[in-house]
Amino acid sequence: MNTIKTVYLTPPKISAEYIKERIVCIRAHRERIFETSVQLLNNKLVCHNYGQGGAGWTFLFGCVNESIRQFKNELNLHSFFKNKSIAIVGAGCYGLLTAIKLTLLGFKVRIIADQVHSIASYKAAGFFFPRPRKSSTAHERSIFLQRGIESYKEYLDIARGMHPFIKAGPKLLPAYYGLDIDPGFAPYIEQGLIELPQHVIVDFNNGKKFQAIEYKTIFINSSIIMGEFERMIKELNIKIENVHVDRLDDLPEEIIFNCAGLGARKLTDDKRIVPVQGHLITLKNQTNLSDLQYMINVKVVQMSLKGLPRDELIYFAPKEDGILGITFIRGQDSLTENHHEFERLLERCKDFFG
Repeated sequence: MNTIKTVYLTPPKISAEYIKERIVCIRAHRERIFETSVQLLNNKLVCHNYGQGGAGWTFLFGCVNESIRQFKNELNLHSFFKNKSIAIVGAGCYGLLTAIKLTLLGFKVRIIADQVHSIASYKAAGFFFPRPRKSSTAHERSIFLQRGIESYKEYLDIARGMHPFIKAGPKLLPAYYGLDIDPGFAPYIEQGLIELPQHVIVDFNNGKKFQAIEYKTIFINSSIIMGEFERMIKELNIKIENVHVDRLDDLPEEIIFNCAGLGARKLTDDKRIVPVQGHLITLKNQTNLSDLQYMINVKVVQMSLKGLPRDELIYFAPKEDGILGITFIRGQDSLTENHHEFERLLERCKDFFG
């Protein structure tokens, strides 16, 4: 009879004196699947790349690479667009990475964005979570897999010091998932990209323990990678203009990459984009950072305001001094702090970690 391994972890400190910031962010989630396509619109070549909300970092490299492949194919079909300058709408991770890769290929680009700094790309917890949407078709699931695999390989290159221009950000860490959560890693394991997982008991040495599946997978420190992107933007002298765009047709450029995130809902009239509100809590003054180099993603039952049991999520990732989350409130696009959601998040985290 096999004995389940026990893993002893140090829990994060989450009492009031260890809370740094309560963050609300809005993800641009597109029903079924994100949009990565090319459109000829009023004599403009528009490359759409948006709707990854909630998994934007997970599919970043695969989607950006595919968008550029589609663009290059269109150039071969429509020679009119060759040697034209390019406008990139959006200064999140998709806009910045697209601008860098196009510039390195020899194209002239500028970035136009309504918001430059206070955007969701900086705030992400950092999980690589490639599971497709529940409503996705079989073909769409294959796209999720292709884009995810391509992204994961590039993240591994960065972690191993082999990437041509990104030097830091992702690293391999143990990740502990609840038994009822499927992160979508099976194809990655089959291809030898992720090691076989183990069934373990996680013990916090304070009476709190839980059963989990232990993976070794990529943690994406979004703040560090965004810093790497900003460094490259400066080195390549790529211009960023803080401008609100109402219509893609108003831009003078004949080639446009639409990486507008939630803004794409208005720019494209895409009814499948649904805002999803998230609540995150960053930590401070953790004296044991070397012991907090792990990730946790579990589902717990918490009582709703109506006194009914409801499944809720707990995330922990070692971003800076640690980050706790998370909520997925569909249809909510307000950045106003929801005190109730933060208190519920802290309540379930305190109960979980002890």
